[in-house]
Amino acid sequence: MKKKGLLCLLTAGVMALSACGSTSESSSNFNDEVVMKIDGREIMKSEYMVYLYTTTKSFTAVGGDEIWSMDFDGQTADELVEERTLNTIQSVVAAKKYAEENGMTLTDEQKEEAVKASEQFVTNLPKEDIEKMGIDAKKLAPFMEDSYMYSFVYQALAAECEVDEAEKAKYYEENKAQMTEDYTLLDMETIVMDDLEKAKEVVQKARDGQDFQELFKEYDIDENAKQEEQGGKMSLYKTQFASSFGLIDVPEVGTITDPIEMDGVYFIIKMNTNTVPQESEIKTVAEASFTNQKQAEYSDARFAEMIAAQKVEYIGGVFENLEKFH
Repeated sequence: MKKKGLLCLLTAGVMALSACGSTSESSSNFNDEVVMKIDGREIMKSEYMVYLYTTTKSFTAVGGDEIWSMDFDGQTADELVEERTLNTIQSVVAAKKYAEENGMTLTDEQKEEAVKASEQFVTNLPKEDIEKMGIDAKKLAPFMEDSYMYSFVYQALAAECEVDEAEKAKYYEENKAQMTEDYTLLDMETIVMDDLEKAKEVVQKARDGQDFQELFKEYDIDENAKQEEQGGKMSLYKTQFASSFGLIDVPEVGTITDPIEMDGVYFIIKMNTNTVPQESEIKTVAEASFTNQKQAEYSDARFAEMIAAQKVEYIGGVFENLEKFH
């Protein structure tokens, strides 16, 4: 089971950022001072700023720049980001303590992975953000190791959770009909175009009986897709289809849709087949879903207990004057 909350710590930031002008050296003007203490452990400005950065970018990715003017039940976005950043750091501290008490350590291979992830992280950051954090790859590596350890501790806690078999069976019975619907596999062919009027013409040609694959080869704007053996073909679960194309109802098999606008281009879809999953497959998915849910709840509760027992001390005159990343 993998932890999906808590903004995925640093590793989410690694995957979410796009390459741009960067530097691997920390700013010589950066004053790396203590910003807070958690159970007596000093949290340096550089560490706090790294987690503040990834949390900020996660918020922007979800809500765009408009999120910074929104209200969250009486909190500003900045206040909520500050709260989430602190929670992340407290979770890391709690995980390190748990690991120490239970003899958990990273392998050399995992440490090397953390080093490579750190190098990738700083390579993908603008120089000004690197300077605000006061880091380079070497300085980031211990933070990345902490992120890895948090993930392993989370999984270790999850493994402690004993799932009630009767509840799991009940969950399956209550959800199997909806999950069967959601996990029905749709096979389709697509043509992507950037001109609405031409797309309408292609729809009519397809409905008049012209070969869909030949129309794909002639009109699809993705030249790379045309070179692939399965170019234009895709398979999606019903639930994925609805969210991907913004449709409430799934077209019937044999239907050729009107052009569907997505991000400035138009999709023409020919629905081919629907494959309903077997009952045994749904049972496996349902049981795994229920187990993951219960284990996540258990791990979250354990971390909440550890965090509640921590003592957080802010360093006056330092924490209040930290820069933002938006």
